[in-house]
Amino acid sequence: MLDTATGSGARRSHPGREIGSGDEASGKGAPIAKIRFPTYEFLALFLPIALLILVVGFSFAWLRTEARVEQLLDADASRLQLISGFIGAEVSGSLHHLHYLADNSVLRNTIERGDAQSLRNLEKVFENVVELNPNYRQVRWIDERGMERVRVDSDGVDVHRVADEDLQDKSDRYYFSEASALLPGELYASPIDLNVEQGQPEWPARAMLRIATPVVDSRRNSRGILIINIGMQHLFDVLHWRGPTTERGEFLLLNQFGVQLNPVAAGNSSADQGPGVPFGDSHPRLWENVSNRDHGSFEAWDGLWTWSRLSPLASLRQSYGDAANAAERIVVNHFTVVLLAHRPVEVLIEMRRDVRMLVSLGVILGIAVYGIALFLYLSGHVRLRYAELSAAHAVSRAAHLAKTKELEQRFHRLVEASSIGQLLIDADGQIEIANPAAERMLGYEPGDLNGESVDRLVPRALRDRHAGLRRQFLKAPVARRMGEGRELAATRKDGSTIAVEIGLNPYSDAGRQLVLVSIIDRSQSAS
Repeated sequence: MLDTATGSGARRSHPGREIGSGDEASGKGAPIAKIRFPTYEFLALFLPIALLILVVGFSFAWLRTEARVEQLLDADASRLQLISGFIGAEVSGSLHHLHYLADNSVLRNTIERGDAQSLRNLEKVFENVVELNPNYRQVRWIDERGMERVRVDSDGVDVHRVADEDLQDKSDRYYFSEASALLPGELYASPIDLNVEQGQPEWPARAMLRIATPVVDSRRNSRGILIINIGMQHLFDVLHWRGPTTERGEFLLLNQFGVQLNPVAAGNSSADQGPGVPFGDSHPRLWENVSNRDHGSFEAWDGLWTWSRLSPLASLRQSYGDAANAAERIVVNHFTVVLLAHRPVEVLIEMRRDVRMLVSLGVILGIAVYGIALFLYLSGHVRLRYAELSAAHAVSRAAHLAKTKELEQRFHRLVEASSIGQLLIDADGQIEIANPAAERMLGYEPGDLNGESVDRLVPRALRDRHAGLRRQFLKAPVARRMGEGRELAATRKDGSTIAVEIGLNPYSDAGRQLVLVSIIDRSQSAS
C-alpha cells in the first residue's frame, strides 16, 4: 500500500514551484519594498497648523458674535432711552395740569362752600381737563376723610361724572395716606400699578400712574387731596412701536416691585406672563440682576434681555424751565419703572449659527487647502522614492530570474537522476511530479503519472481507507522514514502489485502543503 498524506492548494501547471517560496519560487524575484505614506510626518506638519487655523477662526467667530450682540444691546438701549424721554415729557404736562387744578378758583370755592352747585362746577372743570387729555382715566377730589367728593372718569373716548351714590371711600389706599401727609404745593407720584375698583383689579387690566397734591381751605386746614389717574396704555403703544414684530423682539414694562404691567403678544417667549404677574417668579436670576443694577444685559434661558431702570420725574429735575420747577415740588416719587427689551433665544441661535457657519466654512476651506497641498507634497516624495526602488528592483529581478531558472533546472536533473522513485503530491492527493525511477518501477510511460491521483497506486481494496488516512495525516503532518515496520504495496499500471517501502517528507511551499514521497521496490531488494 502506498501510504501518503498531503496538503492543499495544488497548482498542476507549474511543477517547478516547489523551489523556494513566495515570489522567489515564481521567478519574480524579491518583491519591491512597500513604500508607506509618511503619516506621522504628515500629522506632525498638518495638526499644528490646522489647530492654529481652528483657534484663529473660532476666536474670530466669537468676537464677531459678541459684536453682533453688542449691536443688539446698543439698539435696545437706545430705544429704552427714547421711551424714557417720552414718558418724562408726558408726565411733565400732567404735573402742570395738576398744578393748574390745585390753584383753580373753582376748586377753592368748592372747598369753602361744599354745596351741590359748586360741586357741579368743579365736575365741569374736571371734565374739560379729561376731554383735552385722553390718557387721563380719572380726576378726583378726595376729602380729608378719604371719601371721593368729585370724580370724573374716562375710557379714552367717553367722559362722564360719577354719580354721588357711586363715589367710594379711598381712605385705605396708600396714595391717599401718602399724599395727605404732604404740605400744600408739594406733589406726589405713585408707583405704576393696576387699577382697583370695588376692591378687585379691573379686567382687562389697566396700569395707572397717580399724581396728587394736598388741598387746604382758606384757614390752611387740610381738605384732602386732588389726584389724577393717568392710564399707561399709551406707553404700551410706544413700546410696540419701538419694537416691531419684524425685529423679533418685545418690550416689557415693570414697576419697581417687578410686577408686569403690559401684556405681550401671543407667541412670544414671555406670552405666559401678563399684567399683574410678578416677573421674578418666572425669571428669578434675571430679576435679581435687574434689582441690583439700573442698567445692564443678561443672557437667560429664553434669550437676551436688556433693561433700564427709569425715573422720568427725577430726570425732569435736571432739565430747565417749567418742567424742572414742577419736578422740584415732587416730594414723594415712587414713579420708577423698569423697561426690558427681550430678544428671543431663536434670534441669538440664528445669529450665532450664521456667523459660525460662515467662519466654519472658511476654516474648513483653509484646513482642506493646506492638507491637500501638504498631501501632494509628501506624495511626490513617496512617488520619487518608489521610482528609485522600482529601478533597483528591476535589476534585482533580472538576476533573480536567472538564478531561479538555474535552480529549477538543477532540481529536475537531481530528481531525474535519482535511483529512488520520487513523487510530489499536493493537498488533493494529485501527483505533480514523478521522476523516471518511479515511472519505471510502476510501469508507466514518462509523464503519464503527472496529474493522476496517488490513490490509483494503492491496491483497490485499500483505496477508500487510504484516502481517509491521507486526510488524517494532513492534520498533523510529520516526516516518516523508510523501513519503519510497515508492509506496504503499490499497484502498477498493469494491475499487479509490488511490495514497497515509503518515506514521507511534508513541507510547505508558498502556503501550499506538499509531500515528497520516496519509494523503494522491496521485491527487487529481496531478490
